[in-house]
Amino acid sequence: MLAKKLKVGDSIGVIAPDKALKSTDKKYLENATKYFESLGLKVKYGKYLFSDEEYCAGTPKERAEDLNKMFSDEEVKAIFTVKGGDMANGILPYIDFENIKNNPKIFLGMSDITVLLCAINKMTGLITFHCQDYIWFGKEEVTDYDKNEIVDKLFNVKETIIPYENREFFNFENQEIKGRLYGTNARCLLKLLGTPYMPELDKAILFLEGYHSDIIEWNTMLEQYNQMNALDNGIVFGYIYELQYTEKNKYNIVEELKKINFNIPIVKTNDFGHRHANAILPIGAEVKINAKEKTITVSKYLD
Repeated sequence: MLAKKLKVGDSIGVIAPDKALKSTDKKYLENATKYFESLGLKVKYGKYLFSDEEYCAGTPKERAEDLNKMFSDEEVKAIFTVKGGDMANGILPYIDFENIKNNPKIFLGMSDITVLLCAINKMTGLITFHCQDYIWFGKEEVTDYDKNEIVDKLFNVKETIIPYENREFFNFENQEIKGRLYGTNARCLLKLLGTPYMPELDKAILFLEGYHSDIIEWNTMLEQYNQMNALDNGIVFGYIYELQYTEKNKYNIVEELKKINFNIPIVKTNDFGHRHANAILPIGAEVKINAKEKTITVSKYLD
């Protein structure tokens, strides 16, 4: 199921289904809104965005209420999540998935929002999107790459995932692989295991990144994915903050995976990840990786 692409004059919604904004974040929210308004979009805020007292932006029911209302709002064409956190899975029982089926819209986020991106896709078939947090677009760290992705993917529906830097390809005997794109936060996706919200990963190409994950945690997660038969098709590693920035590439994530599954096709990129530029990735869409041409393309993901 596909949402419609954005056009000038459309309205977008902003919600906090996980961590709340603090009063110190207000300037980033305002700056981000100015950016999206400069693209010709109108912006609506959810009811539960700020809390200086609590970690989350309201109870699970309240946070789900904001999500459900945005999907019901006929004016809203895309729903951005303001930031991640660690408790998005709490709202899953309160999401009105039938409402989403009846009102398909662009839904975007990253980090712990991986839980919602994959769950919504599993329960409704709607293609969802890994994308920077909304407030990232109001910070100095935002890159031209991030801004171009909004226009290229959400307005122009370009099928090529533009590389941020050079990509490395390993174990591509057949030069090209295809599969459904799932991810992106390695730890958060595993929160869905054993629930009805977990997508089928046996024929997927996993796009995985992480924030505070050391090499031991990565080893255990990769072992788990391998035991789930989720590493049979291919894997794309994005920017892994703890290993690449904090540890200065002390550990090579590709070599770690080869210890577990040495035949799997692997791509190492810096196209997506925490505290970094991010490609917009359509979760649940068909993705094709060509090692000879060093390209990553996705099938149609918006109408």
